[in-house]
Amino acid sequence: MNYLPTWKLDDLPKPTKDLARARADINLWGYCLLKDAVPTSLVERCRLRLREQAAAEKEQGLAFEDGGPNQQWGDFTDNNGRVRPEAFRAKNGGINQRVWMLVNKGQAFLDLLELESLNEIVGHVLGDKFIIHSYTANIAKPGGIVMPLHIDQWWAPEPTVRGTKHLPVGSFTRERFSANGPPKAPPKMLAPPVVSNVLVMLDAMTKENGGTRLVPGSHLAGRHPDKVLDAEVNTIAAEGPPGCAIVTDGRIWHGTGSNQTDIDRNAILITYCGPQFRPQENYTIGTRLDVLSNASDRLRELLGLRVWCGYGRTGDPTVDFVDPTAEKIGELKLD
Repeated sequence: MNYLPTWKLDDLPKPTKDLARARADINLWGYCLLKDAVPTSLVERCRLRLREQAAAEKEQGLAFEDGGPNQQWGDFTDNNGRVRPEAFRAKNGGINQRVWMLVNKGQAFLDLLELESLNEIVGHVLGDKFIIHSYTANIAKPGGIVMPLHIDQWWAPEPTVRGTKHLPVGSFTRERFSANGPPKAPPKMLAPPVVSNVLVMLDAMTKENGGTRLVPGSHLAGRHPDKVLDAEVNTIAAEGPPGCAIVTDGRIWHGTGSNQTDIDRNAILITYCGPQFRPQENYTIGTRLDVLSNASDRLRELLGLRVWCGYGRTGDPTVDFVDPTAEKIGELKLD
């Protein structure tokens, strides 16, 4: 089953400031490396704030850690594929530290969302409108295990061959996407990207410190990676200096690498999706009111508060934005 293009390292994306080149790289390879996407001063502010936040969460027993040698994704899900957070805590031995819901954890993280070059490249993948699906950070510490290859729009249905059984959309899990397993031949039709990832390098990213593993061109494979079929697939490590950003087509096969150095690697992960979809983190009720009170229209749109074609409204479908603090109309009666 030859789903993937052949490639040479010299042909693959290199860090670039040229947005036209970045768009072409995403089209061909499923990702680009945007050099100097984040100003040095903002990189330093984000790194400092992340380290402070992560240390405080760890000190207060709130840290979420994964990637330990005795941890596998299947250990932490039930039979329906739902994540069981208590299993992470019970297992112990987590190495990499995740910091969730960055919109609530510092102005530096909000400033990052306003960068036009990043928004422009994400818009190339997703179109005119998109929202945040998740906004997190990963501190990849020495000794973390390699994450299995996956795509981040695993929940999006794929085209189904006429006459074959499809898996109902409510039955999707992180391990099950099809009623029939991987297709026997490269599919004639491809589902469009509905997700785009941005990984901002707060520290230089290299193969040695666990740079994200990518399978170039896999966004056009038309299927999910399979643990058996793709056990020996060739991957590359995305590499770049601080301030560089990886921007992806959400169909690309990827996974966090293993940090084999003795220094932590800090990165911010922003996943965007189309405005039709339910985000992984619930920003409409999870964002602190002090953040919302000072939010720009751009930020409110990214948080899912802009009404899109009548969707996401709380009443009047013609308003531009919903206000989570506004009083809701309840049961009324005539006097």
